[in-house]
Amino acid sequence: MIENLIKFRASGAAPLFSGDDGLTEAQQKKYDELSERSLASITDPKKKLTDNMKAEFDKLHLIRTNLENGVVELSTGGRTFVESLVDQVVYKYKKTFGSKETEKGNTVEEDAIAFLNEFFMTDLLKSESSLSNGFFQGHPDLEDENKKMIIDIKCSWTKDTFPKLPEQISNSTYEWQLKLYCYMKSKMTGDNWSKARLCYVLMSTPEGLVPDWEGDDLHYVDDLDPALRITYIEFELTDADIAHIERREKAAVKYATEYYNKLITKNQIK
Repeated sequence: MIENLIKFRASGAAPLFSGDDGLTEAQQKKYDELSERSLASITDPKKKLTDNMKAEFDKLHLIRTNLENGVVELSTGGRTFVESLVDQVVYKYKKTFGSKETEKGNTVEEDAIAFLNEFFMTDLLKSESSLSNGFFQGHPDLEDENKKMIIDIKCSWTKDTFPKLPEQISNSTYEWQLKLYCYMKSKMTGDNWSKARLCYVLMSTPEGLVPDWEGDDLHYVDDLDPALRITYIEFELTDADIAHIERREKAAVKYATEYYNKLITKNQIK
């Protein structure tokens, strides 16, 4: 069965969590209106729901009921993510990704950790943990045992691409990556690892990676004040996040099984 062959890596699993579980704010408002009207119709026949109203009310009620039972639907992005994983299993290939940005990140990572330790007066080491729980797995950059905090480092390509202020950080993808690390660490240790920090660090680009068409002033940063070279934001794993993770995990495995069965039976003679 496909559920024995797939794992959701925290670094790429963010699409699973897009969208809302249950009713949106607008849908909840409509549900409340229809619910009140339905109750009022008991004493006032003029308030009776029309067929269209009843169909909409039933649809919204089903969404609420499904949520209570832990049944949710993945977004289009979430389904695409699952399909890609199943495709790789069925067709026996593995997608790889590489770029000058990731090469720089891998090359300067140890120096970035040392830089952060000096700035924050810590002595954290690159994590060797392999986290897993259920269908999720991942490898965090740093684990602060004292603060029970997961720290992930992103080394920007240039001064231009480095977020200068916390509000400039685009965090939707990395937020769930870090929350998954916290979730798995908590499950594996029994401790409350609810804190996470996404830390962008500006490091000089190794000489061999600097393109000829980009100026050195974009890439060499050692002359800057250290305080200008770090920008970070923090997240907290909440009970609502945990419920969301577990519902989406269940939905992802269910969809993976459905999609896998479609693939392997698509040309069967009926």
